[in-house]
Amino acid sequence: MKITKRLTSWAETGVKITKRLASWAETGAKFWAAYWLLILGSFLILGSVFLKWVQYPISSNLSGLELPLFHDTGIIPHVALLSFGAVGIVVLIAGVVLLRFFVSALSLAAAVLITLCVLTPAHIAFQQPMMLRHLTDELQAMPWHKIFTKDYLPQNYGSPEVVPNQLILYTASGRLLAAFSFLRLGWTCFALGSLLVAVYAMRRLPDGKMATVLTPPIIGQHYFNSGSIAKARGHNQEAIADYRKAMKWDVWHAQDINLYATIGDLQKQSGIENNSPERHISRALELQKANEYEQAIFEFSRAAEAGGALAVAVRRESAKTRIALGLALYQGGGIGGAVTNWQLALADDPTQEVYVLPYLARGYFDLARYEAALQTVNRLVKIIADHSSMVADVYSLGGDCYAKLGRDADARHYYNLSYAADWIVNYWAISRLAGE
Repeated sequence: MKITKRLTSWAETGVKITKRLASWAETGAKFWAAYWLLILGSFLILGSVFLKWVQYPISSNLSGLELPLFHDTGIIPHVALLSFGAVGIVVLIAGVVLLRFFVSALSLAAAVLITLCVLTPAHIAFQQPMMLRHLTDELQAMPWHKIFTKDYLPQNYGSPEVVPNQLILYTASGRLLAAFSFLRLGWTCFALGSLLVAVYAMRRLPDGKMATVLTPPIIGQHYFNSGSIAKARGHNQEAIADYRKAMKWDVWHAQDINLYATIGDLQKQSGIENNSPERHISRALELQKANEYEQAIFEFSRAAEAGGALAVAVRRESAKTRIALGLALYQGGGIGGAVTNWQLALADDPTQEVYVLPYLARGYFDLARYEAALQTVNRLVKIIADHSSMVADVYSLGGDCYAKLGRDADARHYYNLSYAADWIVNYWAISRLAGE
């Protein structure tokens, strides 16, 4: 009798639990059906800020929290309070919280989120053109690194990274597409999440939001096109005036060393301004193409005396020329001269360190300056931390330095770091660990 009562009690309890679970499941299903767009969109937005938004070919990639709204990231990125990711999180939370008080709150939040999403490539291409310049410069520098690595370093057959192959940078639309080509999974998740929140809110982004960002570059592109047409017609002075207006309206053109050279060529054809900075730039680029690097550097130094945005562009190109001169000297056996020029390149433009440090580390090693090489290695690892194959090579070079210093434990540690960073046919690290 007691057993029957107990079984009946268990059955009743089971029925109650089943009903309660069914009730919870029904409530959960109704909640999911009503809010799944908002839930999934919020999850994508919150998760995206920790993922990769911008991929640099050589230096460190940027997450949503490391892509600042108002300043350049620098060589080593840091988390910024006013970043695209941080602002996106604050806007989303504010929209959800204020939805209880204002029906349109989430609609406004969705509009801001889509604005942030759409403006990301425009921000890189137009508001922070130096960021796009760094991205394209690193892309152009990659073949140099591959040739140098193949010729002078033990082979590491790790998997290559996927980067854009061909970019068009002489039009505004081309620059926008170029900036878009460097965006990665984090931005994609943020964009998809913003769209889902926008669909839930049933509102769209106002058309006028992008105008303030895109208007100056569009005007600059207009003057650039007008200058190109005037140049084709032989109206040299009109072309020069239009090109200068393009530089005034769009910082991208003001940073374009080739546009300054074009103005110098037009001045030469018109027989005016024989000693202008643009004429010096034009001559410098001609000498650079002829591998007359030292004379090109001298012409660049003359042009840099003008100051302003022109001097910034000239110092950057002068540093690149010194890097090329250092490589030429290194290939000819002049390692000391190569190291000197690479050091001078850093003095001309410290932002070039992402290109210079790999060569400089190897140069210090060849000159038996192992401590200096190790300092360079440790600095370089922080810059290229997101690129496993490059990091592996740098750690292997550090291991070689420690081996030369007789610090075998440290050498083995660095070889292990190299193998951990890239274990796919990393011959350099494997051979050293095996005692070769």
